[in-house]
Amino acid sequence: MNKCLQSFVVWYIFKEKRFGEVFMRYSIIGILGVAAMFAACSQTVSASSDDEVISLASSSSKKGKSSSSKDSGKISSSSTEKQAGSSSSNKPNDEKLSSSSVAEELDENCVGEPGNPWEGTTAKDFACGAGTKKSPYIILTAEQLAHLSFVVGSNDGNYAGKYYKLGADIKLNKGDIIDDKGALVGDSTKLHKWTPIGNSSVAFTGYFDGDGHTVSGMFINTTSSNNGLFGNSSGTVQNVTLDNSWVYGGKYTAGVVGYNTGTLKNITNKASVTSESGPVGGVIGASNDTYGNVNLVDEVYNLGVIKGKTDVGGVIGFIDRIKLTHAENNGLVEGEKYTGGIWGGAQSTTVEASYLVNYGSIVGQTYTGGVAGYCGHYGVGSKNAAKCGTLTNVRNEGIVQGLTFVGGIAGTFGGKMISASNTSSISGTNYVGGLFGNADFSTTNNLYNVGDVLGNQNVGGIIGYNQEGVTSSAYSTGKVDGDSLVGLMIGYNYNTTMADYYYWEQGEQEPFGLNNSGGVATPKSADEMKSDEFAELLGDEFVYDSGLNDGYPVLSWEKE
Repeated sequence: MNKCLQSFVVWYIFKEKRFGEVFMRYSIIGILGVAAMFAACSQTVSASSDDEVISLASSSSKKGKSSSSKDSGKISSSSTEKQAGSSSSNKPNDEKLSSSSVAEELDENCVGEPGNPWEGTTAKDFACGAGTKKSPYIILTAEQLAHLSFVVGSNDGNYAGKYYKLGADIKLNKGDIIDDKGALVGDSTKLHKWTPIGNSSVAFTGYFDGDGHTVSGMFINTTSSNNGLFGNSSGTVQNVTLDNSWVYGGKYTAGVVGYNTGTLKNITNKASVTSESGPVGGVIGASNDTYGNVNLVDEVYNLGVIKGKTDVGGVIGFIDRIKLTHAENNGLVEGEKYTGGIWGGAQSTTVEASYLVNYGSIVGQTYTGGVAGYCGHYGVGSKNAAKCGTLTNVRNEGIVQGLTFVGGIAGTFGGKMISASNTSSISGTNYVGGLFGNADFSTTNNLYNVGDVLGNQNVGGIIGYNQEGVTSSAYSTGKVDGDSLVGLMIGYNYNTTMADYYYWEQGEQEPFGLNNSGGVATPKSADEMKSDEFAELLGDEFVYDSGLNDGYPVLSWEKE
Protein backbone atom coordinates (compact mmCIF):
# COMPACT_ATOMS: atom_id res chain seq x y z
CA MET A 1 0.00 0.00 0.00
CA ASN A 2 1.13 3.55 -0.67
CA LYS A 3 3.02 4.87 2.40
CA CYS A 4 1.05 8.10 2.34
CA LEU A 5 -2.27 6.13 2.32
CA GLN A 6 -1.11 3.90 5.15
CA SER A 7 -0.34 6.93 7.28
CA PHE A 8 -3.79 8.39 6.65
CA VAL A 9 -5.62 5.18 7.62
CA VAL A 10 -3.63 4.76 10.84
CA TRP A 11 -4.26 8.37 11.81
CA TYR A 12 -7.95 8.17 11.04
CA ILE A 13 -8.56 4.99 13.04
CA PHE A 14 -6.61 5.85 16.14
CA LYS A 15 -7.82 9.45 16.28
CA GLU A 16 -11.12 8.25 17.76
CA LYS A 17 -9.65 5.10 19.38
CA ARG A 18 -12.87 3.32 18.60
CA PHE A 19 -12.39 1.15 15.56
CA GLY A 20 -15.89 -0.37 15.24
CA GLU A 21 -17.82 2.78 15.91
CA VAL A 22 -15.61 4.83 13.66
CA PHE A 23 -15.89 2.35 10.86
CA MET A 24 -19.70 2.16 11.03
CA ARG A 25 -20.41 5.82 11.60
CA TYR A 26 -17.94 7.30 9.14
CA SER A 27 -17.46 4.58 6.62
CA ILE A 28 -18.77 6.62 3.72
CA ILE A 29 -16.84 9.71 4.69
CA GLY A 30 -13.70 7.63 5.38
CA ILE A 31 -13.88 5.91 2.03
CA LEU A 32 -14.27 9.20 0.17
CA GLY A 33 -11.42 10.73 2.17
CA VAL A 34 -9.16 7.76 1.52
CA ALA A 35 -9.89 7.94 -2.20
CA ALA A 36 -9.07 11.65 -2.33
CA MET A 37 -5.91 11.17 -0.30
CA PHE A 38 -4.86 8.23 -2.50
CA ALA A 39 -5.17 10.36 -5.62
CA ALA A 40 -3.17 13.21 -4.08
CA CYS A 41 -0.49 10.87 -2.76
CA SER A 42 -0.16 9.16 -6.13
CA GLN A 43 0.52 12.48 -7.79
CA THR A 44 3.03 13.41 -5.09
CA VAL A 45 4.92 10.16 -5.40
CA SER A 46 4.95 10.39 -9.19
CA ALA A 47 6.37 13.92 -9.11
CA SER A 48 8.96 13.07 -6.49
CA SER A 49 10.07 10.04 -8.49
CA ASP A 50 10.79 12.21 -11.50
CA ASP A 51 12.73 14.63 -9.30
CA GLU A 52 14.72 11.74 -7.85
CA VAL A 53 15.87 10.66 -11.29
CA ILE A 54 17.17 14.14 -12.08
CA SER A 55 18.70 14.58 -8.64
CA LEU A 56 20.46 11.21 -8.77
CA ALA A 57 21.83 11.90 -12.21
CA SER A 58 23.14 15.25 -11.02
CA SER A 59 24.73 13.81 -7.89
CA SER A 60 26.57 11.19 -9.91
CA SER A 61 28.76 13.85 -11.48
CA LYS A 62 29.74 15.06 -8.03
CA LYS A 63 30.60 11.52 -6.93
CA GLY A 64 32.60 10.97 -10.07
CA LYS A 65 35.21 13.62 -9.30
CA SER A 66 38.47 12.63 -10.89
CA SER A 67 41.02 11.17 -8.52
CA SER A 68 43.71 12.86 -10.57
CA SER A 69 42.89 16.09 -8.77
CA LYS A 70 44.08 14.48 -5.56
CA ASP A 71 47.04 12.56 -6.97
CA SER A 72 48.20 15.03 -9.62
CA GLY A 73 51.93 15.55 -9.14
CA LYS A 74 52.26 12.94 -6.43
CA ILE A 75 55.45 10.98 -6.96
CA SER A 76 54.99 7.27 -7.65
CA SER A 77 57.38 4.52 -8.64
CA SER A 78 57.09 5.14 -12.38
CA SER A 79 55.68 7.59 -14.87
CA THR A 80 53.85 4.67 -16.50
CA GLU A 81 51.79 4.28 -13.36
CA LYS A 82 51.00 8.01 -13.42
CA GLN A 83 49.88 7.92 -17.02
CA ALA A 84 47.73 4.88 -16.48
CA GLY A 85 46.29 6.49 -13.36
CA SER A 86 45.56 9.70 -15.19
CA SER A 87 43.65 7.87 -17.88
CA SER A 88 41.58 5.74 -15.56
CA SER A 89 40.95 8.45 -13.01
CA ASN A 90 38.91 10.42 -15.51
CA LYS A 91 36.43 7.62 -15.99
CA PRO A 92 33.00 8.08 -14.37
CA ASN A 93 32.73 6.88 -10.79
CA ASP A 94 31.47 3.32 -10.37
CA GLU A 95 28.50 4.62 -8.38
CA LYS A 96 27.35 6.77 -11.29
CA LEU A 97 24.32 5.63 -13.23
CA SER A 98 25.30 4.06 -16.52
CA SER A 99 24.04 5.65 -19.71
CA SER A 100 21.66 2.74 -20.28
CA SER A 101 20.19 2.92 -16.77
CA VAL A 102 19.61 6.66 -17.11
CA ALA A 103 17.91 6.05 -20.42
CA GLU A 104 15.68 3.36 -18.86
CA GLU A 105 14.65 5.70 -16.06
CA LEU A 106 13.78 8.39 -18.59
CA ASP A 107 12.14 6.15 -21.19
CA GLU A 108 8.61 7.16 -20.27
CA ASN A 109 9.30 10.82 -20.94
CA CYS A 110 12.29 10.93 -23.26
CA VAL A 111 12.63 10.18 -26.96
CA GLY A 112 15.67 8.93 -28.81
CA GLU A 113 17.65 5.71 -28.93
CA PRO A 114 21.12 6.15 -27.41
CA GLY A 115 24.22 4.35 -28.65
CA ASN A 116 23.76 4.70 -32.40
CA PRO A 117 26.41 6.51 -34.47
CA TRP A 118 25.44 9.86 -35.91
CA GLU A 119 23.83 9.88 -39.35
CA GLY A 120 24.69 13.51 -39.97
CA THR A 121 21.16 14.81 -39.38
CA THR A 122 19.75 17.17 -36.75
CA ALA A 123 16.93 16.39 -34.36
CA LYS A 124 13.99 18.79 -34.06
CA ASP A 125 14.12 18.76 -30.28
CA PHE A 126 15.92 17.31 -27.28
CA ALA A 127 15.00 14.00 -25.69
CA CYS A 128 13.07 15.65 -22.88
CA GLY A 129 13.36 18.28 -20.18
CA ALA A 130 12.50 21.94 -19.75
CA GLY A 131 15.98 23.49 -19.81
CA THR A 132 15.90 24.38 -16.11
CA LYS A 133 18.37 23.46 -13.41
CA LYS A 134 15.90 20.96 -11.95
CA SER A 135 14.78 19.64 -15.31
CA PRO A 136 17.58 20.14 -17.87
CA TYR A 137 17.25 19.33 -21.54
CA ILE A 138 18.37 15.69 -21.84
CA ILE A 139 20.52 14.68 -24.82
CA LEU A 140 20.52 10.97 -25.67
CA THR A 141 21.59 10.93 -29.31
CA ALA A 142 24.11 12.54 -31.63
CA GLU A 143 21.23 14.12 -33.55
CA GLN A 144 20.06 15.83 -30.37
CA LEU A 145 23.59 17.09 -29.70
CA ALA A 146 23.58 18.48 -33.24
CA HIS A 147 20.32 20.22 -32.34
CA LEU A 148 22.15 22.03 -29.53
CA SER A 149 24.78 23.14 -32.04
CA PHE A 150 22.02 24.41 -34.32
CA VAL A 151 20.05 26.42 -31.76
CA VAL A 152 23.23 28.05 -30.42
CA GLY A 153 24.63 28.78 -33.87
CA SER A 154 21.33 30.30 -34.98
CA ASN A 155 21.38 32.50 -31.86
CA ASP A 156 17.94 31.31 -30.77
CA GLY A 157 17.22 33.28 -27.61
CA ASN A 158 14.79 30.64 -26.37
CA TYR A 159 17.75 28.38 -25.58
CA ALA A 160 20.18 30.96 -24.16
CA GLY A 161 21.28 30.35 -20.57
CA LYS A 162 19.49 26.99 -20.37
CA TYR A 163 20.61 23.75 -18.72
CA TYR A 164 21.64 20.70 -20.77
CA LYS A 165 22.74 17.21 -19.73
CA LEU A 166 24.00 14.15 -21.55
CA GLY A 167 21.96 11.05 -20.75
CA ALA A 168 24.20 8.68 -22.71
CA ASP A 169 27.54 8.41 -24.51
CA ILE A 170 27.47 10.07 -27.94
CA LYS A 171 29.09 8.68 -31.11
CA LEU A 172 29.59 11.24 -33.86
CA ASN A 173 31.24 8.71 -36.19
CA LYS A 174 31.62 4.95 -35.95
CA GLY A 175 34.92 3.09 -35.92
CA ASP A 176 38.44 4.29 -35.21
CA ILE A 177 39.12 7.92 -36.12
CA ILE A 178 42.72 8.03 -34.84
CA ASP A 179 45.36 5.44 -33.98
CA ASP A 180 47.28 5.09 -30.73
CA LYS A 181 49.79 7.72 -31.94
CA GLY A 182 47.07 10.23 -32.69
CA ALA A 183 47.22 9.94 -36.49
CA LEU A 184 44.03 10.13 -38.54
CA VAL A 185 43.05 6.66 -39.79
CA GLY A 186 39.40 7.19 -40.63
CA ASP A 187 38.40 7.91 -44.22
CA SER A 188 37.89 11.68 -44.13
CA THR A 189 35.66 11.57 -47.21
CA LYS A 190 33.15 9.39 -45.37
CA LEU A 191 33.25 10.98 -41.92
CA HIS A 192 30.50 13.29 -40.71
CA LYS A 193 31.96 16.73 -39.97
CA TRP A 194 30.99 18.26 -36.66
CA THR A 195 29.80 21.87 -36.43
CA PRO A 196 31.02 23.26 -33.08
CA ILE A 197 28.54 24.51 -30.51
CA GLY A 198 29.10 28.27 -30.77
CA ASN A 199 31.30 30.14 -33.22
CA SER A 200 33.27 33.36 -33.58
CA SER A 201 30.04 35.39 -33.48
CA VAL A 202 27.87 33.46 -31.01
CA ALA A 203 28.87 31.90 -27.69
CA PHE A 204 27.21 29.08 -25.77
CA THR A 205 25.80 30.76 -22.65
CA GLY A 206 24.16 27.84 -20.87
CA TYR A 207 25.14 25.03 -18.52
CA PHE A 208 26.31 21.77 -20.10
CA ASP A 209 26.76 18.74 -17.86
CA GLY A 210 28.25 15.68 -19.54
CA ASP A 211 27.40 13.70 -16.39
CA GLY A 212 30.53 11.59 -16.82
CA HIS A 213 29.68 10.53 -20.37
CA THR A 214 31.97 10.42 -23.42
CA VAL A 215 31.61 12.04 -26.81
CA SER A 216 33.62 10.10 -29.41
CA GLY A 217 34.23 10.05 -33.15
CA MET A 218 34.24 13.83 -33.58
CA PHE A 219 35.79 15.01 -36.85
CA ILE A 220 36.63 18.63 -37.65
CA ASN A 221 38.74 19.59 -40.65
CA THR A 222 38.76 23.30 -41.48
CA THR A 223 40.92 26.42 -41.68
CA SER A 224 38.38 28.60 -39.88
CA SER A 225 38.54 29.66 -36.22
CA ASN A 226 36.74 28.52 -33.05
CA ASN A 227 36.90 24.76 -33.28
CA GLY A 228 36.13 21.99 -30.82
CA LEU A 229 33.10 20.26 -29.38
CA PHE A 230 32.25 23.84 -28.38
CA GLY A 231 33.61 26.57 -30.60
CA ASN A 232 32.89 29.42 -28.22
CA SER A 233 31.58 29.27 -24.65
CA SER A 234 30.86 31.86 -21.98
CA GLY A 235 28.77 29.37 -20.01
CA THR A 236 29.65 26.26 -17.99
CA VAL A 237 30.92 22.99 -19.46
CA GLN A 238 31.65 20.10 -17.11
CA ASN A 239 31.96 16.34 -16.58
CA VAL A 240 32.65 15.19 -20.13
CA THR A 241 35.37 13.27 -21.97
CA LEU A 242 36.23 13.61 -25.66
CA ASP A 243 37.72 10.44 -27.12
CA ASN A 244 38.78 8.97 -30.48
CA SER A 245 38.45 12.29 -32.30
CA TRP A 246 40.36 14.45 -34.78
CA VAL A 247 40.37 18.24 -34.84
CA TYR A 248 42.18 20.39 -37.40
CA GLY A 249 41.52 24.11 -37.56
CA GLY A 250 42.75 27.68 -37.46
CA LYS A 251 42.77 30.16 -34.59
CA TYR A 252 41.21 29.08 -31.28
CA THR A 253 41.18 25.33 -31.85
CA ALA A 254 40.86 22.65 -29.16
CA GLY A 255 39.30 19.32 -28.41
CA VAL A 256 36.57 20.59 -26.11
CA VAL A 257 36.28 24.42 -26.15
CA GLY A 258 37.92 26.56 -28.82
CA TYR A 259 37.47 29.91 -27.07
CA ASN A 260 36.44 30.13 -23.42
CA THR A 261 35.23 33.03 -21.31
CA GLY A 262 33.28 30.83 -18.91
CA THR A 263 33.78 27.92 -16.53
CA LEU A 264 35.12 24.40 -17.13
CA LYS A 265 35.34 21.55 -14.66
CA ASN A 266 36.27 17.87 -14.87
CA ILE A 267 37.10 17.73 -18.57
CA THR A 268 39.30 15.15 -20.33
CA ASN A 269 40.56 15.35 -23.90
CA LYS A 270 41.86 12.29 -25.76
CA ALA A 271 41.48 13.75 -29.24
CA SER A 272 44.30 14.72 -31.61
CA VAL A 273 44.25 18.47 -32.09
CA THR A 274 46.19 20.41 -34.74
CA SER A 275 46.09 24.06 -35.73
CA GLU A 276 47.76 25.69 -38.70
CA SER A 277 48.23 28.74 -36.46
CA GLY A 278 47.14 29.08 -32.82
CA PRO A 279 46.22 29.36 -30.03
CA VAL A 280 45.60 25.62 -29.81
CA GLY A 281 45.16 23.30 -26.82
CA GLY A 282 43.90 19.88 -25.85
CA VAL A 283 41.00 21.08 -23.71
CA ILE A 284 40.84 24.84 -24.48
CA GLY A 285 42.27 26.84 -27.35
CA ALA A 286 42.27 30.14 -25.45
CA SER A 287 40.73 31.22 -22.14
CA ASN A 288 40.63 34.97 -22.03
CA ASP A 289 37.82 37.21 -20.84
CA THR A 290 38.22 40.63 -22.43
CA TYR A 291 35.63 42.06 -20.02
CA GLY A 292 37.96 41.62 -17.07
CA ASN A 293 36.26 38.62 -15.46
CA VAL A 294 38.35 35.72 -14.15
CA ASN A 295 37.59 32.39 -15.83
CA LEU A 296 37.39 29.35 -13.55
CA VAL A 297 38.96 26.15 -14.89
CA ASP A 298 39.39 23.09 -12.67
CA GLU A 299 40.30 19.42 -13.19
CA VAL A 300 41.28 19.52 -16.85
CA TYR A 301 43.34 16.72 -18.41
CA ASN A 302 44.87 16.07 -21.80
CA LEU A 303 45.96 12.71 -23.21
CA GLY A 304 45.87 13.68 -26.89
CA VAL A 305 48.59 14.77 -29.33
CA ILE A 306 48.59 18.56 -29.72
CA LYS A 307 50.35 20.39 -32.57
CA GLY A 308 50.43 23.98 -33.77
CA LYS A 309 52.57 27.02 -34.47
CA THR A 310 52.06 29.63 -31.74
CA ASP A 311 50.54 29.43 -28.25
CA VAL A 312 50.45 25.64 -28.24
CA GLY A 313 49.51 23.97 -24.96
CA GLY A 314 48.76 20.42 -23.90
CA VAL A 315 45.76 21.64 -21.92
CA ILE A 316 45.26 25.31 -22.95
CA GLY A 317 46.85 27.26 -25.78
CA PHE A 318 46.70 30.74 -24.27
CA ILE A 319 45.47 32.01 -20.89
CA ASP A 320 44.69 35.41 -19.44
CA ARG A 321 42.55 36.33 -16.43
CA ILE A 322 42.12 32.80 -15.16
CA LYS A 323 42.02 30.72 -11.99
CA LEU A 324 43.33 27.29 -13.00
CA THR A 325 43.61 24.32 -10.65
CA HIS A 326 44.46 20.65 -11.19
CA ALA A 327 45.65 20.58 -14.79
CA GLU A 328 47.59 17.66 -16.23
CA ASN A 329 49.11 16.77 -19.58
CA ASN A 330 50.12 13.29 -20.71
CA GLY A 331 50.28 13.90 -24.46
CA LEU A 332 52.95 14.92 -26.95
CA VAL A 333 52.94 18.67 -27.58
CA GLU A 334 54.70 20.18 -30.61
CA GLY A 335 54.89 23.86 -31.56
CA GLU A 336 57.12 26.58 -32.89
CA LYS A 337 56.66 29.56 -30.56
CA TYR A 338 55.22 29.57 -27.03
CA THR A 339 54.86 25.82 -26.45
CA GLY A 340 54.11 24.18 -23.10
CA GLY A 341 52.69 21.09 -21.45
CA ILE A 342 49.88 22.90 -19.63
CA TRP A 343 49.69 26.14 -21.62
CA GLY A 344 51.63 27.82 -24.39
CA GLY A 345 51.37 31.47 -23.38
CA ALA A 346 50.06 33.51 -20.46
CA GLN A 347 49.98 37.26 -20.12
CA SER A 348 48.25 38.62 -17.05
CA THR A 349 48.87 39.45 -13.41
CA THR A 350 45.47 37.86 -12.76
CA VAL A 351 46.70 34.36 -13.64
CA GLU A 352 46.35 32.17 -10.56
CA ALA A 353 47.30 28.54 -11.14
CA SER A 354 48.05 25.56 -8.91
CA TYR A 355 48.62 21.81 -9.09
CA LEU A 356 49.98 21.73 -12.62
CA VAL A 357 51.75 18.57 -13.78
CA ASN A 358 53.23 17.59 -17.13
CA TYR A 359 54.26 14.05 -18.08
CA GLY A 360 54.25 14.45 -21.87
CA SER A 361 57.16 15.23 -24.20
CA ILE A 362 57.30 18.90 -25.22
CA VAL A 363 59.00 19.91 -28.46
CA GLY A 364 59.27 23.55 -29.55
CA GLN A 365 61.59 26.19 -30.89
CA THR A 366 61.32 29.56 -29.12
CA TYR A 367 59.86 29.78 -25.60
CA THR A 368 59.36 26.13 -24.69
CA GLY A 369 58.54 24.77 -21.25
CA GLY A 370 57.36 21.61 -19.55
CA VAL A 371 54.46 23.53 -18.03
CA ALA A 372 54.41 26.88 -19.87
CA GLY A 373 56.09 28.30 -22.95
CA TYR A 374 56.00 31.72 -21.38
CA CYS A 375 54.34 33.26 -18.39
CA GLY A 376 54.76 37.01 -18.28
CA HIS A 377 57.88 38.47 -19.80
CA TYR A 378 58.72 37.95 -23.44
CA GLY A 379 62.49 38.16 -23.09
CA VAL A 380 65.53 39.21 -21.16
CA GLY A 381 65.37 42.42 -19.15
CA SER A 382 61.90 43.45 -20.30
CA LYS A 383 60.85 45.66 -17.41
CA ASN A 384 57.90 47.02 -19.30
CA ALA A 385 56.64 43.66 -20.54
CA ALA A 386 53.52 42.11 -19.00
CA LYS A 387 53.95 40.08 -15.84
CA CYS A 388 52.43 36.75 -14.99
CA GLY A 389 50.49 36.02 -11.80
CA THR A 390 51.10 33.36 -9.13
CA LEU A 391 51.84 29.68 -9.74
CA THR A 392 51.85 27.17 -6.89
CA ASN A 393 52.72 23.45 -6.79
CA VAL A 394 54.05 22.84 -10.28
CA ARG A 395 55.92 19.81 -11.62
CA ASN A 396 57.43 18.53 -14.86
CA GLU A 397 58.38 14.95 -15.66
CA GLY A 398 58.41 15.18 -19.45
CA ILE A 399 61.36 15.63 -21.79
CA VAL A 400 61.57 19.23 -23.03
CA GLN A 401 63.38 20.13 -26.26
CA GLY A 402 63.65 23.57 -27.83
CA LEU A 403 66.06 26.18 -29.15
CA THR A 404 66.00 29.48 -27.25
CA PHE A 405 64.30 30.09 -23.89
CA VAL A 406 63.78 26.51 -22.77
CA GLY A 407 62.92 25.36 -19.25
CA GLY A 408 61.56 22.38 -17.35
CA ILE A 409 58.80 24.61 -15.97
CA ALA A 410 58.77 27.66 -18.26
CA GLY A 411 60.76 28.96 -21.19
CA THR A 412 60.54 32.44 -19.69
CA PHE A 413 58.93 33.51 -16.44
CA GLY A 414 58.10 36.83 -14.83
CA GLY A 415 55.82 36.36 -11.85
CA LYS A 416 55.63 34.49 -8.56
CA MET A 417 56.42 30.78 -8.33
CA ILE A 418 55.98 28.76 -5.14
CA SER A 419 57.05 25.10 -5.05
CA ALA A 420 58.20 23.79 -8.43
CA SER A 421 60.26 20.81 -9.58
CA ASN A 422 61.71 19.14 -12.66
CA THR A 423 62.83 15.53 -12.96
CA SER A 424 63.47 15.17 -16.70
CA SER A 425 66.09 16.20 -19.26
CA ILE A 426 65.97 19.70 -20.75
CA SER A 427 67.83 20.70 -23.92
CA GLY A 428 68.17 23.80 -26.09
CA THR A 429 70.71 26.30 -27.39
CA ASN A 430 70.47 29.63 -25.53
CA TYR A 431 68.74 30.49 -22.23
CA VAL A 432 68.22 26.93 -21.01
CA GLY A 433 67.40 25.98 -17.41
CA GLY A 434 66.27 23.02 -15.39
CA LEU A 435 63.25 25.05 -14.30
CA PHE A 436 63.39 28.37 -16.17
CA GLY A 437 65.20 29.31 -19.34
CA ASN A 438 64.83 32.94 -18.33
CA ALA A 439 63.49 34.49 -15.11
CA ASP A 440 63.45 38.24 -14.65
CA PHE A 441 61.74 40.49 -12.14
CA SER A 442 60.28 37.38 -10.54
CA THR A 443 59.97 35.72 -7.14
CA THR A 444 60.72 32.00 -7.05
CA ASN A 445 60.79 29.88 -3.87
CA ASN A 446 61.04 26.17 -3.02
CA LEU A 447 62.59 24.75 -6.17
CA TYR A 448 64.53 21.68 -7.21
CA ASN A 449 65.88 20.01 -10.32
CA VAL A 450 67.19 16.47 -10.70
CA GLY A 451 67.18 16.40 -14.52
CA ASP A 452 70.12 16.94 -16.86
CA VAL A 453 70.35 20.25 -18.70
CA LEU A 454 72.08 20.72 -22.05
CA GLY A 455 72.60 23.95 -24.03
CA ASN A 456 75.14 26.27 -25.57
CA GLN A 457 74.94 29.57 -23.72
CA ASN A 458 73.23 30.79 -20.53
CA VAL A 459 72.67 27.30 -19.18
CA GLY A 460 71.82 26.51 -15.54
CA GLY A 461 70.55 23.72 -13.34
CA ILE A 462 67.76 25.95 -12.00
CA ILE A 463 67.76 29.06 -14.22
CA GLY A 464 69.54 29.80 -17.49
CA TYR A 465 69.39 33.59 -17.19
CA ASN A 466 68.26 35.27 -13.96
CA GLN A 467 67.84 39.03 -13.58
CA GLU A 468 66.57 41.32 -10.85
CA GLY A 469 64.52 38.79 -8.92
CA VAL A 470 64.18 37.16 -5.52
CA THR A 471 64.84 33.44 -5.22
CA SER A 472 65.34 31.09 -2.28
CA SER A 473 65.32 27.48 -1.06
CA ALA A 474 66.54 25.58 -4.10
CA TYR A 475 68.76 22.65 -4.98
CA SER A 476 69.94 20.93 -8.15
CA THR A 477 71.60 17.56 -8.72
CA GLY A 478 71.40 17.29 -12.52
CA LYS A 479 74.34 17.42 -14.88
CA VAL A 480 74.66 20.76 -16.68
CA ASP A 481 76.60 21.08 -19.91
CA GLY A 482 77.19 23.94 -22.34
CA ASP A 483 79.77 26.18 -24.00
CA SER A 484 79.43 29.59 -22.37
CA LEU A 485 77.90 30.98 -19.15
CA VAL A 486 77.18 27.56 -17.71
CA GLY A 487 76.45 26.97 -14.01
CA LEU A 488 75.23 24.08 -11.93
CA MET A 489 72.61 26.45 -10.48
CA ILE A 490 72.38 29.56 -12.70
CA GLY A 491 74.02 30.31 -16.03
CA TYR A 492 73.98 34.11 -15.76
CA ASN A 493 72.92 35.76 -12.52
CA TYR A 494 72.42 39.54 -12.36
CA ASN A 495 71.30 41.78 -9.50
CA THR A 496 69.30 39.07 -7.75
CA THR A 497 68.45 38.61 -4.07
CA MET A 498 68.94 34.95 -3.20
CA ALA A 499 69.31 32.60 -0.24
CA ASP A 500 69.57 28.88 0.56
CA TYR A 501 70.85 27.62 -2.80
CA TYR A 502 72.52 24.20 -2.81
CA TYR A 503 73.99 22.00 -5.50
CA TRP A 504 75.45 18.54 -5.87
CA GLU A 505 79.18 19.03 -6.12
CA GLN A 506 80.49 17.77 -9.47
CA GLY A 507 84.24 18.16 -9.75
CA GLU A 508 85.36 21.73 -10.29
CA GLN A 509 82.22 22.93 -12.04
CA GLU A 510 80.93 26.21 -10.62
CA PRO A 511 77.37 26.98 -9.46
CA PHE A 512 77.26 30.13 -11.64
CA GLY A 513 78.48 30.72 -15.16
CA LEU A 514 78.66 34.42 -14.29
CA ASN A 515 77.50 35.91 -11.00
CA ASN A 516 76.91 39.66 -10.97
CA SER A 517 74.70 39.78 -7.92
CA GLY A 518 76.79 38.60 -5.01
CA GLY A 519 74.55 35.59 -4.37
CA VAL A 520 76.05 32.33 -3.13
CA ALA A 521 75.33 28.64 -3.54
CA THR A 522 76.63 25.89 -1.27
CA PRO A 523 78.01 22.55 -2.51
CA LYS A 524 76.81 19.31 -0.96
CA SER A 525 77.62 15.64 -1.47
CA ALA A 526 74.93 13.22 -2.55
CA ASP A 527 74.90 11.60 0.90
CA GLU A 528 74.47 14.97 2.58
CA MET A 529 71.55 15.83 0.35
CA LYS A 530 69.78 12.52 0.89
CA SER A 531 68.83 13.22 4.49
CA ASP A 532 66.29 14.69 6.87
CA GLU A 533 68.82 17.31 7.87
CA PHE A 534 69.10 18.63 4.32
CA ALA A 535 65.32 18.75 3.92
CA GLU A 536 65.09 20.78 7.12
CA LEU A 537 67.82 23.08 5.84
CA LEU A 538 65.74 23.81 2.74
CA GLY A 539 62.67 24.76 4.78
CA ASP A 540 59.21 23.60 5.76
CA GLU A 541 58.04 22.96 2.20
CA PHE A 542 60.56 20.12 1.74
CA VAL A 543 60.33 16.60 3.15
CA TYR A 544 62.64 13.60 3.06
CA ASP A 545 61.51 10.11 2.09
CA SER A 546 64.16 7.56 1.14
CA GLY A 547 61.68 5.83 -1.16
CA LEU A 548 60.99 8.91 -3.29
CA ASN A 549 63.08 10.86 -5.80
CA ASP A 550 66.10 8.55 -5.38
CA GLY A 551 66.36 9.74 -1.79
CA TYR A 552 66.59 13.47 -2.51
CA PRO A 553 64.08 15.74 -0.73
CA VAL A 554 60.72 16.37 -2.37
CA LEU A 555 58.18 19.11 -1.95
CA SER A 556 55.57 18.39 0.68
CA TRP A 557 52.66 18.64 -1.79
CA GLU A 558 54.28 15.96 -3.97
CA LYS A 559 54.14 13.46 -1.12
CA GLU A 560 50.63 14.28 0.06
